Amino acid sequence: MDILLSKIREFYGLRLCVVEKVSGGYLSQNYILSDGTVKYFFKKYRFDNERRVKEVHAAKKYFFDSGIPVIVPLPGKSGKTYFECGGRYYAIFPFVCGLHMKYGAPKDGEIISYGEMLGRLHLVGKKSVLSIGSYFKPMDREESLRKIAKLIKKIHENEVSSDFDKTALESLSLKKELIATNDIQYDQLGLKNDHLIHGDYLYHNVFFNDSLKVSHVFDFEKTAYYPRCFEIFRSMFYSFPIEGNGPLSLQYAKLYLDSYSRAYPISNEEIRNGLRMLYLHNIYSLWIESEHYLWGNRRIDLFLIPEKQRIEYLSKHKKELEEFFSSN
Repeated sequence: MDILLSKIREFYGLRLCVVEKVSGGYLSQNYILSDGTVKYFFKKYRFDNERRVKEVHAAKKYFFDSGIPVIVPLPGKSGKTYFECGGRYYAIFPFVCGLHMKYGAPKDGEIISYGEMLGRLHLVGKKSVLSIGSYFKPMDREESLRKIAKLIKKIHENEVSSDFDKTALESLSLKKELIATNDIQYDQLGLKNDHLIHGDYLYHNVFFNDSLKVSHVFDFEKTAYYPRCFEIFRSMFYSFPIEGNGPLSLQYAKLYLDSYSRAYPISNEEIRNGLRMLYLHNIYSLWIESEHYLWGNRRIDLFLIPEKQRIEYLSKHKKELEEFFSSN
């Protein structure tokens, strides 16, 4: 860390010390730094591709300049907004205090502002002409099935099995079955990569003020060109606990969608296709299992059970959900 603090002095002209390491950040490492008076947020990017860092920072600036309350990186003495050290990339941001929407118990005002802000962000993203190399690529059925087989073999090779191994096997078997019996073809949905999206618009990447309004949006590391309807439903299903059949949680989700639609209207066809795309994304997603078994990342293990519950729920209630969300 001493090397990084020295690099910060050179790049920004700031003499800082570490206050604490930020909890969370499942693929990146972040710290709170201070000069004794002012705090800063120090981010280590999870990727080592400089072009991708440039894209992320360009997207942040684009949305900020368009009126979205994005937390943007501070420029160094040269005007550059990131630096390299040891083959990795880093940036410093203003330290911002704010409230997060409470998972499982959001307030109506928060849900409304949360949905409206995503609508505003997508309106801006529709106009983007930024050169961003990341975009949605349709799922490959055969490649996914091969990867599932590889992961299952890897689990069976473990000498001692754990509860995580058991759940992972159940999840992989479920995905294998659903992929094999799936009758939704992505190329028939007519969706286009025509919006620059946030990519990870979830409750923990948004701050609210005391008036229950979104005050700041951050963490654009997954920004990409996608169909906007995918981000709407990914955000919804990952932000509200709607794995069960409780009507209240579905009311949260409907309020969110209605609030989004007031900012940026969406057709019933897009709603149905967004749900179908989310379903496909979930049954084909092998991110958690791959991170755990192929790359040794255990920080994401807590996501496995919620993902399995989400897939089970979506697979059982696809038609009812389409009718629920597309009803006036």
